[in-house]
Amino acid sequence: MLRLVCLCRLLVVTLMASSTNLGWADVRPEDTITKDNSAQAQELLTPATRWMVEQGMPMSIIEPTKIEWPKAYKEATEKYANQVKLSADGKELHDYVAGCPFPQIDIHDPLAGSKIMWNFEQKPYDNVGSEYTAELINSKGGLERTIPSRWRRMMWMGRLYLDPKPVIPHVTPIHHTDLLGPLRVPDQNVKGMLWLYVRHLSPDVPDDTYVYRPHTFKVYREGDNSSDPVGGTDIDRDSWLGFNGKPSLWTFRMLTEKEILAVVHSGKYGDRSAWCAPRDGTRGILAALPCVAWEKRRVWVIEGTPSGHSGSYAYSKRVLYIDQDSFGLVLAEMYDQRGELWKFFVPCFFYAKKPYAGYPAYPLEGGKYDSEDEWPFLPNAVMVDIQTPHATAITAPSGSVKPSEWVEEWYFNGDGPLNDPLMHTPLYLKTHRY
Repeated sequence: MLRLVCLCRLLVVTLMASSTNLGWADVRPEDTITKDNSAQAQELLTPATRWMVEQGMPMSIIEPTKIEWPKAYKEATEKYANQVKLSADGKELHDYVAGCPFPQIDIHDPLAGSKIMWNFEQKPYDNVGSEYTAELINSKGGLERTIPSRWRRMMWMGRLYLDPKPVIPHVTPIHHTDLLGPLRVPDQNVKGMLWLYVRHLSPDVPDDTYVYRPHTFKVYREGDNSSDPVGGTDIDRDSWLGFNGKPSLWTFRMLTEKEILAVVHSGKYGDRSAWCAPRDGTRGILAALPCVAWEKRRVWVIEGTPSGHSGSYAYSKRVLYIDQDSFGLVLAEMYDQRGELWKFFVPCFFYAKKPYAGYPAYPLEGGKYDSEDEWPFLPNAVMVDIQTPHATAITAPSGSVKPSEWVEEWYFNGDGPLNDPLMHTPLYLKTHRY
């Protein structure tokens, strides 16, 4: 009997210890995770976020907040989602009009990974844009180069706000286009350069890339290796916004669903303090890492492997973390051909109706700024090469100048001269100046 009592007591002590450990292995609002207490967040860290904490990046924890879809996007989803179909190989979307193609995800569905990535592909806005500054940071934490520029995206299908809708007609149907530039740098050979990326809807039509080189006054069509870094940065075309690959060139597999720490309400906008250290060459790669608010997010973990690219592709796979509220990507990890982590992309989103009280500081003609909906502002992002190490940090708009000096702040669904289909053509690259 005495032995049984002792065993029972031991069992109670063990259960209490386990319960204590489970309580410790979690995070709460107002916690700060550092390399000294990272065991507290072990189950919420990914290989990339664990690496950042080990480099000295603190993670300030806030209360998770649900992300609400824009009203028009939600209504279109309710109206059209039931008719949308996906090809058996997951490469092609059928009968899509607008909204989220597959709002209900069954994790046991063999096409779940593809459906989630098609949801990610179809954004909830007609267009979006902002000025940005890319800063190249070396292993010592020194600033190698600063590249001011602009980015604009136009959705050509699933349009809800601007005419023509829901589709902009084109001889070859287009899903979306991205316009980067002009570069605002002193080097006259690259100053004014522009890139146009065209995502054709058909799985059989490869993306087009055009670049305007001002020193020759010509527009060139670039090659199709979308894993090559662009403009001297660490970011390749397929890594823009974390992932910008054409779905038909990838095989997606659902790995799991889980909670991780991610940035969707960063709390920083046009603020230099969004970065953990000054870029003076004294703090190492910490100078490229974000010091913003992190929160627990429920995500799907998707493995993407390149399966339809011509020629060689730099990465063996990408692991993509997709937020279950928004279907937005909150973290991307890229692996080399040996299967080792090579690079990662961290977008520091700030979902809000307005990112600050006086937004915007400098309204543009045609800009849409008054909204009852939340939008995915992206004031900071970083692509880190951990094998070098090296990084490209993005700030949009710049935190190094006064708001009165911002040229083109974030907008969504801007009309008129701000962003229209004519701007997203090769001819426009050459014949217009910005």
